Amino acid sequence: MQFKHPEILYGLLLLIIPIIIHLFHFQKFTKVAFTNVKFLKRIELQSRKSSKLKKWLILCTRLFAFASIIFAFAQPYIAQITKNQKQNTIIYIDNSMSMSAKVGSYELLKNVSQKIIENLKEGDNISLLTNDNFFKNLDLKSVKSKILNLDYTSKDLDFETISLTLKQELLKNRNNLHKIILVSDFQENKNIGKIDFSNTSSKITLVKISPTTVSNTAVDSMCISDKSNDQISINVFVKNTIKTTDNVSISLLNDLELVGKGTASFNESLRSEVVFKIPFQQSFNGKIIIDDAQLPFDNTLFFSISKPPKIKVLSIGKSNSFLPKIFTPQEFDLQYQTANQIDYNQLKEQHLVILNELDIISNGLITSLKEFENNGGSLVIIPAIDSDISTYNLFLKTLNGGFMGKLIPTELNITTIHFEHPIFKDVFEKKIQNFEYPNIHQYFELKLNNVTPILSLENELPFFSKIGNSNSTIYVFNSPLDLKFSNFYNSPIVVPLLYNIGINSYKFPKLYYTIGNDNIIAVDVSLKKDQILKLQNEIEEIIPLQQVYKNTVELSTSDIPATSGFYNIMSNNELLKTIAFNYDSNESLLKYSNLTELFKESKNITISNSLEETFTELNKQQEMNSLFRWFLTVAILFLLLEIIILKFFKT
Repeated sequence: MQFKHPEILYGLLLLIIPIIIHLFHFQKFTKVAFTNVKFLKRIELQSRKSSKLKKWLILCTRLFAFASIIFAFAQPYIAQITKNQKQNTIIYIDNSMSMSAKVGSYELLKNVSQKIIENLKEGDNISLLTNDNFFKNLDLKSVKSKILNLDYTSKDLDFETISLTLKQELLKNRNNLHKIILVSDFQENKNIGKIDFSNTSSKITLVKISPTTVSNTAVDSMCISDKSNDQISINVFVKNTIKTTDNVSISLLNDLELVGKGTASFNESLRSEVVFKIPFQQSFNGKIIIDDAQLPFDNTLFFSISKPPKIKVLSIGKSNSFLPKIFTPQEFDLQYQTANQIDYNQLKEQHLVILNELDIISNGLITSLKEFENNGGSLVIIPAIDSDISTYNLFLKTLNGGFMGKLIPTELNITTIHFEHPIFKDVFEKKIQNFEYPNIHQYFELKLNNVTPILSLENELPFFSKIGNSNSTIYVFNSPLDLKFSNFYNSPIVVPLLYNIGINSYKFPKLYYTIGNDNIIAVDVSLKKDQILKLQNEIEEIIPLQQVYKNTVELSTSDIPATSGFYNIMSNNELLKTIAFNYDSNESLLKYSNLTELFKESKNITISNSLEETFTELNKQQEMNSLFRWFLTVAILFLLLEIIILKFFKT
């Protein structure tokens, strides 16, 4: 029990006054002697005892009556918090993208915000935690304003971070009584089950808000599956949270221009794939759009393809007259270097490197080519007739490509074209069965790892093949191409073969970046002192973290930008390139945690599905049960009891 005015309790000291007065009025009996008055003495003794008892009863009723009046005016009450404690309610509102799902005709976040505003009371001290902000010690007007202005964020605050934030706040305000309410849809990807709330002294209420339906269709991802000299094939993947037979219409836009329409057919599957073809030799700022009412944020996927630069080709070794005819200046930047005059810095900038009949591959070249291959460069190996097999084997071992054996002086025809290989896609209208076979006079015995033959000899050994895994871009001939040893240069197949290798050696930059991930964006530019790069769109301008190198600048982004769309990389008002950002598709899953099962043994965790019930219970705990009337009633009862004693207690 606590008191609003405890100083009035000093009035209890005044109760000594009626005690003194009462004792002062006690009268001493005078003894009167009579003869043969034995019976009168017995009556005298009984009268004295009865009178004394009545006086003590009257004293007690008066003391209790006055004490009750004093307690009443001290305004006693019962509450869970002491007078010196502050009640602080911490409310976490999940404003991630998944909270845009619908419950009835309202979005979850808007519905939650309205209910919280309706249940807040004047005098409440509220701290509001969201995925992107923490507002502390707000009054009613301020917290309502913050909630009304609350918008969705791409920043998905995991519950481990929320738990750490709450613990820090509790440690800073240990004397306060905290009530914690976490309002979210509690998706599985947020891993709330891994958080230990048992060491949190305050009670925590988890309010789970669920959408009306868990069916959601989203644009999941996209990639380039194929490219030729004039067009690119892009594969768009659409996902659904439940199996369905419904078809979904997909639109492809270049900026604002509609360039393609398609349909995603699920056929009781969770995933569908749609292929579009777009031009290759031009910039393309693409938007893939579907129509789905459940979650609007995942209905659009942005991607950007810049106009490809001239493809850089470096030939190291012999100079051939046929290469400039294939790698023309309109599309390629062809350069030659000898084995003794290699510019290793320039080698790093190439898209395709041709080792053109080198006798020896030096250790320095091996190291540089390994780094070049790791960075996605394409490599063509043409052995020389006098190749140092040991250096070639060291190089192949570094690439995990296999090894080269002895030279076999046998004349063979090149008889097999593997038409199914992507290099020959769209080259031939039909499979050629009869053509003039080129031939070789001798070849190296090769034992290659993960080899994919592209051209084969009549003895079924590969003449030209690709080695490595599916992402490898290493091609190997098993024979020199000098006219002394082969007439392959004169074959009509050499042009589409090397041309397509050159075209495919250009690796498109990332089509888009995901907001919230640690993104590294390389920009080929040389900056002057104090010069910086900016990300810019129609609404905002951002200066990201950047690392400047000699001819490259690396931009680092994570939580910025906050909005999906196209952003221009600018340098002094000069457009360098356009990139695209999209929201994380994990928010589209709509798979929710079973809170009852996860926290069935947690004593300080309360699970609720109703905000109204949560706030009703919270308000009850905060109410002060006043005892003023009770003590006033007790005082009146004691006064009535005194009247009864005076009237009916005869002495």
